[in-house]
Amino acid sequence: MKIFTGGISTETNTFSPLPTGLAAFELDPPSNSLRDLVAAFCKKRQWTHVSGLIADAHPGAAVARAAYENLRDLLLEQIKSALPLDIVLLDLHGGMVAQGYDDCEGDLLLRIRDIVGDACVVGARLDPHSQFSDDMVRKTNLLCFYKENPHTDISQRAHDLLRLAIDTAEKRVSPVISTFDCQMVDVFQTNREPMQSFVNRLREMEGTNGILDISLVHGFRRADTPLMGTHMLVITDNDAALGDKVAEELGMEVFAMRGNAAQPVVPLGEAVALAMASEGPTILADLADNPGGGAPGDSTYIFNAVRAAGARRIALGYLVDPLALDYAFEAGVGAELIMRLGGKACALSGDPVDLYVEIKGLQQDAALTSVDVPIGRAAWLVHDEIDIVVIGVRWQTYAPDLFTQFGIDLASKQVIIVKSAQHYHPYFHHITDDDIVVDAPGVCASDWRNLPFQRVRRSIWPFTDDPFRTNLELH
Repeated sequence: MKIFTGGISTETNTFSPLPTGLAAFELDPPSNSLRDLVAAFCKKRQWTHVSGLIADAHPGAAVARAAYENLRDLLLEQIKSALPLDIVLLDLHGGMVAQGYDDCEGDLLLRIRDIVGDACVVGARLDPHSQFSDDMVRKTNLLCFYKENPHTDISQRAHDLLRLAIDTAEKRVSPVISTFDCQMVDVFQTNREPMQSFVNRLREMEGTNGILDISLVHGFRRADTPLMGTHMLVITDNDAALGDKVAEELGMEVFAMRGNAAQPVVPLGEAVALAMASEGPTILADLADNPGGGAPGDSTYIFNAVRAAGARRIALGYLVDPLALDYAFEAGVGAELIMRLGGKACALSGDPVDLYVEIKGLQQDAALTSVDVPIGRAAWLVHDEIDIVVIGVRWQTYAPDLFTQFGIDLASKQVIIVKSAQHYHPYFHHITDDDIVVDAPGVCASDWRNLPFQRVRRSIWPFTDDPFRTNLELH
């Protein structure tokens, strides 16, 4: 058996001010759970593993056309050179948009099929915040999207994909992909009801009655393409009729959850008042400035609001400010200086903050070890009882690691401001359950319907109250 792994991945916010060129992509990172799993499995079975290009970029604006085409063509050439192949497994996102390409994943998958032929098993692991298309399905055997949101099952989905791909290659199953358009787009958080029970039920259905795998493709709400939307995907063992039926039934259940599957967002003023009234630490999640959604990570709205309200024991992180980081490293640990922080990337970053700070700590190669994310340079700045962690590369605040690595006692804080929308939940839970997703200004502001969309389908919820009834009446 000969298996090829590779992938090109980024989540595109077409409204982001942050360009995504070739330099934005990290090439061939030291660890990738799908590639590493396949490599270990092939070694154990004495199969052949060919490791191709892995390219990943932080969420930002549409990928430069030349960058996408260069990366795509390199991956395709590697696949050609590796022929013949039994299995091709790809680590993709699903939400990548490039200049001239609304559907990068569909484009890539169709080209790969043309190269490897019909006998080769082609599969991909993807993020559910995807722009889903018929081309992604048309000539692909397997598509396994993360089930959990926050995404705590990334490695598990690699195992699922590899198992199904081997079963397919060895003729134990014959997968058929069925899809259902839920005619909506929304946020679905699986660490809370009603989605928690729904996802558990999907897992129980898999492996029974001919159902191999089930995915909910949430969609990504900040991409101005006609593909934006939520889809249900069911993979059966050669039973398209069953897959179509189950996909529709589950998809309509998802539609019935619309508007009720995410943690509510709280207006900035109300969120600050709640935090000030709380005895223990309160997490204020800066949804609007989440780097994981394409935001700069340097806005100051929440920080300025809590200071104006009288908060003193504050932790802020991770603030993305490369210029401030350069100054901190230039000055060195122990230096005291007035530093201008945040408010630099764009008009929605807010006003910069001028603080007299002590540089309390520096790290050259910081990492979030709990989620295996390399951060690079990081600085710990202190002003009175305010602790600020500054980084230079855009990462959202997945986990408290950098705070704790610097020795910051988060439990002693009144307010903890994190640059994240939801992925912080599993990792900050042991510190406090008092957390609020804040509706503040920013590139990823919660009321995304006000974005200047030009190309999305207006026939889906929430643009249309009941698209199924409306479309039925039209026909």
